[in-house]
Amino acid sequence: MPSTQRPAPSLRSEKDAWTLLEWLLNDPENSTQVEFDGWPIISMKIEGERYAATLPTGLMRQVSEIQGVINRCYGRAAYQRDARSVKQSERDGIELIFEVSEGSTELKADATGLLDRLGDAMKKPSTANKAAITIVALALIISGSIVLSSLSDHRLAIEEKRLELLAKAIERAPDLKDATPEFQKVYRDIVASASDADQITVGTSSLPMTEISAIAGAQRATGQRIDIAGLYKVDAIRRFSKHCLVDVILPSGEKIRARIVFDRFPEADISAVLMAVAKNTPIKLSVTAMKHKDGYSSARITAIGA
Repeated sequence: MPSTQRPAPSLRSEKDAWTLLEWLLNDPENSTQVEFDGWPIISMKIEGERYAATLPTGLMRQVSEIQGVINRCYGRAAYQRDARSVKQSERDGIELIFEVSEGSTELKADATGLLDRLGDAMKKPSTANKAAITIVALALIISGSIVLSSLSDHRLAIEEKRLELLAKAIERAPDLKDATPEFQKVYRDIVASASDADQITVGTSSLPMTEISAIAGAQRATGQRIDIAGLYKVDAIRRFSKHCLVDVILPSGEKIRARIVFDRFPEADISAVLMAVAKNTPIKLSVTAMKHKDGYSSARITAIGA
């Protein structure tokens, strides 16, 4: 059967990429050059009290791991070896540069340079179909949405179909077989590092608090998100410009150090907490935190009083 060559498409979105990947998988003779126009972008938005234009060091460390995964994927696809095979000149071309949006923890990095480099490295007529599948599927994996949806328990039917397409792509292009689990791990680790976030969005897929907690709990077997409410005594207030830290004393005698963000509560509520400390009297509080074998972390006050 003669090969089917189509003009080089300009991929501007995930939808374009899925359409092209399905066409490439329909016939091993189908091939095309692949061009990217402003997509894929590695984008993450983390929402919550700790994530207003700030990037905690633990989260920063996990985000930086994306570069390591990209280097390994490039080495395998271009040279059938590991990241050590990537030349320094190539490293400069595939390096990610993250932009941080003002006022929120929203990170974006352009991944088109990596994929253009990879397309040049794999440009052989005899393997044109495999190369195109590799580049398009890797673009979809890197963008993160399909990887994030595979972590969720609430996948839509369209996502199931896309996961099937991705599985077929890996069968045809075995160099991709490690890319999906590696990106799954790095995105899981990012979610676990921001386990106290209200919502995490990667690409076009979002995780609410319940799913963030489930993923974080699976990654950190020693930790589980808890929500408690009741009358508690409070002591050891430490005040900062935008928040304060308080020790919430549980009936068991355990203490949870929790954050109160000032702009989330009226001044009267903050004063009520201060009064409870001064008089050593209990106050009604709602608290969310991560519980570990040796204590609590990432705790915050979500409600004060009735």
